[in-house]
Amino acid sequence: MGHVSVTDHRAAVERLLGDGSTERVPLDRHAAGRRLAADLVAADDLPRFDASAMDGYAVCPGSPDQRAYPVVGDVPAGSAPDFVLAPGEAARVMTGARVPEGTVAVVPVERTDASPTGPAPQRVTVEVDPIPGQHVRPRGEDVTAGTVLATAGSAVTAALIALGRSAGCTTVEVHVPTRVAVIATGAELAPPEADPGAGGIHESNSDMVAALAAAAGCVVHRVEVCSDEPDDLRALLDALDTDSEVDLVVTTGGVSAGAYEVVRQVCEPLPSFDFVHLAMQPGGPQGLGRYGSTPVVCLPGTPVGAFVAFHVLVRPALDRRHGVPATRPGRAAYVGRARRTRTGRVQFVTSVLRDDGTVTAPDARHLTALAAANCLVEVPEGVDQLIEGDVVVVHPV
Repeated sequence: MGHVSVTDHRAAVERLLGDGSTERVPLDRHAAGRRLAADLVAADDLPRFDASAMDGYAVCPGSPDQRAYPVVGDVPAGSAPDFVLAPGEAARVMTGARVPEGTVAVVPVERTDASPTGPAPQRVTVEVDPIPGQHVRPRGEDVTAGTVLATAGSAVTAALIALGRSAGCTTVEVHVPTRVAVIATGAELAPPEADPGAGGIHESNSDMVAALAAAAGCVVHRVEVCSDEPDDLRALLDALDTDSEVDLVVTTGGVSAGAYEVVRQVCEPLPSFDFVHLAMQPGGPQGLGRYGSTPVVCLPGTPVGAFVAFHVLVRPALDRRHGVPATRPGRAAYVGRARRTRTGRVQFVTSVLRDDGTVTAPDARHLTALAAANCLVEVPEGVDQLIEGDVVVVHPV
């Protein structure tokens, strides 16, 4: 089993997965959460016309001191006025309605003698001197056609859907989600509601990794639990390799140097596979390659090791395929009691990043600490202890 660095193996996973594809989809609720593969550009001005910002009266004063106006039209939202305001005239307008040509300002209905409901009056008296442009949203005030609304790599959010649709965009170019199958291996794994017996354990890796993949923007196509029988795993991988709905297989377990390491037994003889032990804790045993034409990433079997390895090694490759901009890990000051660490390997310590910008590693161990954590603290190979005040590298999870 070879020894490679975390950086080198992460790069190997990225090469294995390669670039994803893109597609053009409707700009609607189903696009939410996707990443733009191209800039989203406004197709129309926003607003599309000079629009009233208030329910009130569009006025064109005939003199500086004019207060009373004949009302020559009524413009509800969605209509297009077919008249022009002449000096000295007014028209009732609703919020968002297109104001007639000739409008100088809109006076809110509350500042007139008119009723806010019922038919438009024949005349209206305003209580204020209209200020040119007041309560009128000029065409293109928010966005003009051709404006870049969001750049490639941006997430399609509810707000971006509203902006894009309001600016006349109907479709958007996005990255296609990676379709993932997850296989948890181990004869000891008991599915939910099954009795694990005297020597078994409750299986958790399959749905944990599936949840991690979904959080990374993947479509989880299949989730399987497989025994330690090589023929069973081989049959499952054969089926997944012929499944056109699978872009990536992620396995857990069976990658160490023991006697019942089923993933290594099945995949190591294949020329494209490489099994290594990273200078990393947890999650040192790793593997990757192609089964047929399908990329396969092999993670360790411990839940904490699989969780950390997914975040450190697999998530960056998925982010790249999905167009997520690369981000640098943050830094924070370590607080709490001194913590011994092992030298000779990079350690990723499940930790809690606090609101005050400090980070602490829970005293709890293993899954209890993982469930409480919101970040991983990266401890370099040559560091043997964390003490209060140390500045550490933090990876959100």
